[in-house]
Amino acid sequence: MLPVRNGEHDLPEYLASVSTYCDAIVALDDGSTDGTYDILAAHPMVKVLLRNPVRPDYRDWDDAANRNRLLAASRELQPQWLISLDADERIDERDAASLRDFLQTDALPGFAYGFRHVPMRDDGEHFLPQYQWVYRLFSAGNNQRFPALKLHFIPVPTSIPRYRWIRTTLRIQHLGGLTVEHRLQRFNKYLEADPLRKYQADYSHLLSMPALEDVRRWQPRPESVPVLLDGALSDELEDTQEPDDSTAPSLSAIIISRNDEATIADTVSSVINQEVPEPFEVIVVTSGTDRTARVVREQFPMVTVIELPNPALPGEARNAGLAVARGRFVTFPGSHIELLPGSLAARLRGHRRGYAMVTGIVTNGTLTPAGWASYFLDHVEGLPGHGPAEFDGAPGNCSYARLPLLEVGGFPEGVRTGEDTAVNRALVKRGYVAYREPGAGFIHRSRCTTPWKLVRHHFQRGRGSGRLLLAEYRERGRLLNAQVLQARLIDAIPNRLDRIRESVSLADPEIAAEYGRYRTLIMLGAIASWAGTWYEVLRPAPGKLAVLLDRPVVNLLIASGGGASRMLTLVQMDHVSGHITRRSLSGNLIVPHNGSPVPLADVLAMDVGSSLLAEFRQKLRAALNLDDLECVVLPPEYQMPEATLEAEAWSTQSGVAASLDRAKRSIGIIGALRWGAVRSTMSPWRTVRVLNRLHRLGRE
Repeated sequence: MLPVRNGEHDLPEYLASVSTYCDAIVALDDGSTDGTYDILAAHPMVKVLLRNPVRPDYRDWDDAANRNRLLAASRELQPQWLISLDADERIDERDAASLRDFLQTDALPGFAYGFRHVPMRDDGEHFLPQYQWVYRLFSAGNNQRFPALKLHFIPVPTSIPRYRWIRTTLRIQHLGGLTVEHRLQRFNKYLEADPLRKYQADYSHLLSMPALEDVRRWQPRPESVPVLLDGALSDELEDTQEPDDSTAPSLSAIIISRNDEATIADTVSSVINQEVPEPFEVIVVTSGTDRTARVVREQFPMVTVIELPNPALPGEARNAGLAVARGRFVTFPGSHIELLPGSLAARLRGHRRGYAMVTGIVTNGTLTPAGWASYFLDHVEGLPGHGPAEFDGAPGNCSYARLPLLEVGGFPEGVRTGEDTAVNRALVKRGYVAYREPGAGFIHRSRCTTPWKLVRHHFQRGRGSGRLLLAEYRERGRLLNAQVLQARLIDAIPNRLDRIRESVSLADPEIAAEYGRYRTLIMLGAIASWAGTWYEVLRPAPGKLAVLLDRPVVNLLIASGGGASRMLTLVQMDHVSGHITRRSLSGNLIVPHNGSPVPLADVLAMDVGSSLLAEFRQKLRAALNLDDLECVVLPPEYQMPEATLEAEAWSTQSGVAASLDRAKRSIGIIGALRWGAVRSTMSPWRTVRVLNRLHRLGRE
């Protein structure tokens, strides 16, 4: 079922895609002013074509009425299944094949099924890992009706109760925010359709411009991933969660190792000797200079060995194993651990209950005083005696459902520690929940055998936490705020020690006795970790001051030119990487001004002073969904560079001529600011710096 308006650019690709997995299309042309109707009428897959009267804009758009007309019209085709898919949405080839197979085998009448709705970016081969759940597929029935809400309702018939809505691993690619132009068109569409914000309080998120490092490359659907995701299905549906290939492993155990030839045999033995009711595979990733890979190949020929050519950081090694893993679930037993009997089976039980992350109970294998101290610092979440429980936040270490792990792009590869913490936090932000399964136990043998090794190890772990903290504030800046200083500087050590003490109180009495013996060393390790964090935060690095005290990324809206040639440019300047990103904006973007919707270009053309411009900036920030925004209005005679450049680094020009040129231009800008010819929400010095950099960028 396809409702579409002015979709002639999207329809050819849409129709080619849908034709591979649907038997018919029921379409409604919602008053298009382009060639939408003719394209639909000419396509053989469009069996029913409805049409609304032509209208100039979206002010009379009634999505509920349109979709209910489609639902009623589809009955003449007597379908078994119906799916609502818009013209700017796609299901890729592998997901489409899985959808078709699912409908022919395991899909149940009377149910609705949910998809991940994934925002695609740039070239259609990349996406933002910030999906939402949408329910679009359901079995057809008599007298079905969608909810009557005009906009923003879920297109599932009211006759299908909520407990019959089931999530799947299938994905819908959404192209509506592919480029800046796409996002502006979508933003204006909803402002026209819902000017009083009756159906949604805010639409500014539609204009969000992602940072380059947030974008991920699209990954094809793994062949072994089943369609059903929900763990809330009844027992009789359990078989539908299995891969079609009975030989495919349910679980992949990936051991990453670097120069561990003395201990690797014990670790691998503890994994391959597990009794698991489902198939599992073992993968060892080595990247050191010793005989680890040779030992594994000689003693365990059934194990897959990946030998990386150069020493690798943990994230790179994990991703190398993840790339060849075939299991629906993946676990990463370290090279210094020994799994206890039943550990893998218990992890599978936890995942089968619907949890994307499963952690367990850790037993200390390093019985020196420093080893015990490190044990309490590193494994406080899973001490012997702790029972099953859901986590409110991210666990320290865990196994994973593979598909969510792929959705967040795998593990960061540029850090020595904390790669799993970063992934776990990302999964929690996306709504995934971690679960502690007490049967998933293992023995951990720490390298912290002496106090010196304890201090060094936890100082390095603290540095990893510091890098994660810097990454968190990389875009927004002002890391040294009162909240961070209180939590990470003043309260960090007392809070961590209190958390350990509370966790020990819930553990076995024997653990409490060991804790009492080594409190001093535990405090020493906590101090070392705290020192490592602040060493990493405060050590000098390019752009560090901007992250700590200022905004490393500055967003500017620049209005230049005059009359019909007025140009609006959104500029992002990154003082850490030294990159400038430029995007041209449509002057037809509608924003509120004096209680009325007015085109943005018209407002910026008004002769308003800097104080009013600063007040108007707040409205622009909301409209463009930016945490911070500066505005510069240039006179008609000042020409912005015409080339549209993206992610270009600014240079450091030198030479007497270049210096004189900058000085002359700077004096001119300062004079224009004083006379009011240039209006800016920034200080004169900052305005001069920004315009000089943009001038150099355009000339280069």
